[in-house]
Amino acid sequence: MRTRAGRILAGALLGFAFASPVQAQSGFDDDRVLLQGFYWESHRHGYPDRFPQLGEKKWYEILREAAPHIREGRFDMVWLPPPSFAGGMSAGYNPRQYYLLANTYGSFEQHREALTTLLRNGVEPIADIVINHRDGSKSWADFVNPDWEPGSICRHDEVFHREGSPLFGLPEPLRGQPEERPYPYGSAWHTYAYEGFRDLDHTNAVVRRDLLRYLLQLKSMGYRGWRYDMVHGFHARCIALYNQWSRPTFSVGEYDWDKQPEQRGWTWHTATKPGDLKTASSVFDFSTMFTLKVNKTNYAAWYGYGNGIGLIGDTTAGRPWKQRAVTFLENHDTGYRTREDGRPEPGHEHDSFANNHEVEQAYAYILTHPGVPCVYWKHYFDWGSGLREKIRALVNARKVAGVHSGSALDLQENAREKGVYAARVTGKKGELYVRIAGSDGDWQPASSGYRDYREYATGAGWKVWVKLPGNPAVKQATFRPALPVPTYRKPEEIAIPETWLK
Repeated sequence: MRTRAGRILAGALLGFAFASPVQAQSGFDDDRVLLQGFYWESHRHGYPDRFPQLGEKKWYEILREAAPHIREGRFDMVWLPPPSFAGGMSAGYNPRQYYLLANTYGSFEQHREALTTLLRNGVEPIADIVINHRDGSKSWADFVNPDWEPGSICRHDEVFHREGSPLFGLPEPLRGQPEERPYPYGSAWHTYAYEGFRDLDHTNAVVRRDLLRYLLQLKSMGYRGWRYDMVHGFHARCIALYNQWSRPTFSVGEYDWDKQPEQRGWTWHTATKPGDLKTASSVFDFSTMFTLKVNKTNYAAWYGYGNGIGLIGDTTAGRPWKQRAVTFLENHDTGYRTREDGRPEPGHEHDSFANNHEVEQAYAYILTHPGVPCVYWKHYFDWGSGLREKIRALVNARKVAGVHSGSALDLQENAREKGVYAARVTGKKGELYVRIAGSDGDWQPASSGYRDYREYATGAGWKVWVKLPGNPAVKQATFRPALPVPTYRKPEEIAIPETWLK
């Protein structure tokens, strides 16, 4: 049970989160497309003594050189790996020094140059924010840069009850508050307790202050949005707080993979203006990914219950959850991964989709449908020019039609009867039609009475058409203009008003 002090702190935090004028998150009727700009092994690039097969270039150098190609693919945002120093050969999910922006992916200068090059190519960098937990500098909890005391760690963390820990048996008054109860959106008695590293107490004002300073430091570095890691480990209102003051152009959370109702609830409670979904964070749509993965040839399952699958088709409480869905097929935590010795990691020996009709058809789905779609780096850059050109054509069709996160989805029931998936999607500029499985004899727009359309993309068992006013010839989407490059500010140069800490 939470203490009275904990309830007071939580109340102060809730009031603090909404004390300033709010700003809506981009992503409502959002026509942007996201690229995941790394994979699990990316941090091993540029270490030829240990990983000669990955070359001499650090990942930030690879990103900088890829920026024009990312622009050419019409990607609007690129999600980059954790930006902070984590020591050793770490992928960054055990941050040690938040304010040190040199890491296994490259030096500070390489990091900064990658961001500025992306911005100059009109691409928004999105940082992977790992603030559920933290690693000690040399031991379990010797936090530096910023420096934190044991009161920054949740009360029942293993650091306090495992023999051998330097903080074993530390009196409770010197510890942080217990893990919060995820009320009213979660079913657990408390937020997720992660045993790998120290769980952070976000009710602690010093923790909040320094994490806000960190986010503002990253904005000055060139980042424009956040991908929050493991958000089921701390309360949704903390996301509202951090977004309130850092003002990202895009925000998405990784909430426990198989809990769609709680993902909805978490999203609702991240709103910087209570009750306004337009000001909330997005969330990864694991349900859509899993449905496509499990039903690779069962196209009838792609219709869901008549509205679509996953968060795309979820209208619980009459709310458009698709507006806050980020769809994807693979990420750094799924699919094929290797250990440092090059052997497959147990449980990651295979990709979720084979490099054939499976991955093509799955992309034909998410890149034509509502939500904000995310393309995986390996699929675009490493799986061959054929797949890359298919993805580019799909992204182009989406953008030419103006399909966005809230687009209306009209499922074609006359195709379902033939074991074919087909849909009409309404965009800001026109309409998009997609057929997956079957042939023109089974379904095409004319089958449902639609006229004046153009074929825009085709592949292994799928086809996409676009209808625009006047039925013009096939068009190419325009490029985004260059984005401003901010002036970098060191953490000590970033003032956090006292009112933010009450």
